[in-house]
Amino acid sequence: MRTALMRLAGLVAFAGVFLWGVAPAVSGPWPREKGGIFLTLSQQQDEARDSWTGLWAEYGLTERITLGLDAGRSAQGDGKLILWAQKAWERGPHRIAASAGIGASLIAGDVAPLVQVGGGWGRGITTRFGPGWLAAEARAVVTARDVTFSQQVHGRTVATYSYLMPETSAKAEITLGLRPHDRIMWIEQLQLEQGREAGFDARLASSLVYDLSTPLKLELGVILPVSGHADPALKLGIWLDF
Repeated sequence: MRTALMRLAGLVAFAGVFLWGVAPAVSGPWPREKGGIFLTLSQQQDEARDSWTGLWAEYGLTERITLGLDAGRSAQGDGKLILWAQKAWERGPHRIAASAGIGASLIAGDVAPLVQVGGGWGRGITTRFGPGWLAAEARAVVTARDVTFSQQVHGRTVATYSYLMPETSAKAEITLGLRPHDRIMWIEQLQLEQGREAGFDARLASSLVYDLSTPLKLELGVILPVSGHADPALKLGIWLDF
């Protein structure tokens, strides 16, 4: 886990320096307005026709605390459900946040509990193309995998052992968002992930978000692999902001 986090930290720092030369709509390190609700339902499909349906929800509990839900399911039946909470702080133009969550993943029919912790930084920016924002977030996820094995003891006697083994992964996102028009947002996101079995993956996600009518927005995006074994994918999403 330490190696994964160090590798991600280095890439986050590099990407942050790269994007720096260049007021968010999604949460990131910004708190959701007290009593405010944000929902997004998305469908993602790659060249191999593998798909992922995701649901993301946020609720502003207080001026600084946001509660959320991160859920999804693949075409193969794998999925996840995470409940999380985030607290945000202001430091001049900078926004800093810390989060924690609990939930479960479903892989090959097996349910595994998980916990995650994370942190983020962000700030608003001004460009020749209009206002925007820059953010960096990182999360560490620990999943308890069920391990079962059998061992022969005392001749014909077979003993079966079962225990939970922690499996760690790390994720990070670098996001640059621009609002060139009142009804249009352009979002570029570098997604980094280090898993025990899948190894390292890097993807570049580009999305155009169009304001259809308050509170409804439409997201159209493409996700391109930079490193790893992921396939290019298309994304379609609906945003609701109350």
